[in-house]
Amino acid sequence: MKRTKILIIVLLSTTLFGFQVSPAEELSPEQVMKKVQAVYADQCCFRALFDQITVNVAMDIKDTFEGIMYVRKPSYITLDVRVPERQKVVLKGRSYSVQFLEDQTSVTGEIPSELNVENFFSFFTNIGTIDKNFTFKFPQRSKDFDGNLIFLELVSTKAVSGSYKITLGIDSKNFTINRAIIYDALGNYNRFDLTEIKFLPSFPESTFEISNPK
Repeated sequence: MKRTKILIIVLLSTTLFGFQVSPAEELSPEQVMKKVQAVYADQCCFRALFDQITVNVAMDIKDTFEGIMYVRKPSYITLDVRVPERQKVVLKGRSYSVQFLEDQTSVTGEIPSELNVENFFSFFTNIGTIDKNFTFKFPQRSKDFDGNLIFLELVSTKAVSGSYKITLGIDSKNFTINRAIIYDALGNYNRFDLTEIKFLPSFPESTFEISNPK
């Protein structure tokens, strides 16, 4: 239960981590994002394996989670958490539900507006219109050491300045989003690394539903 609460808290708060990398010479930030949009814009859904690292500086807590992420436009995301314990986290806009699969209990709620968490994954579900919700630029250094990822810093045009920030790691060949780091103003951060990304035409409705306890 404690770990689950941590996961929920992490989904409702995040941070300022900072990948320092040099501006990409080949493409501008706008051109990189246009290529990303071209990959995702016509896709309904995708699934990917995820590794998550969450750090809460004030509470001196660091946790890791692993599982499968399911994304469907316009605003549905499910995290099927396999490690450290089985749980299913469903986000639908501002609403969230968490089912603890070992004991078949669940909790639901609405994300407080001051936490801006409706934007936590919105860059995934609304990539086609991402330029309406975010501005973007290269960080100081815009690539990882192997050159496999191009980093873009996203800042919400709707949230209070400095309240949170997102850094995306974009595959330099396929232009898929392979990493997302979300920061809040307190120094907490939430990092997702995505692998085995697969676009699909649809998902069953049950993917985004919490089953009733028996």
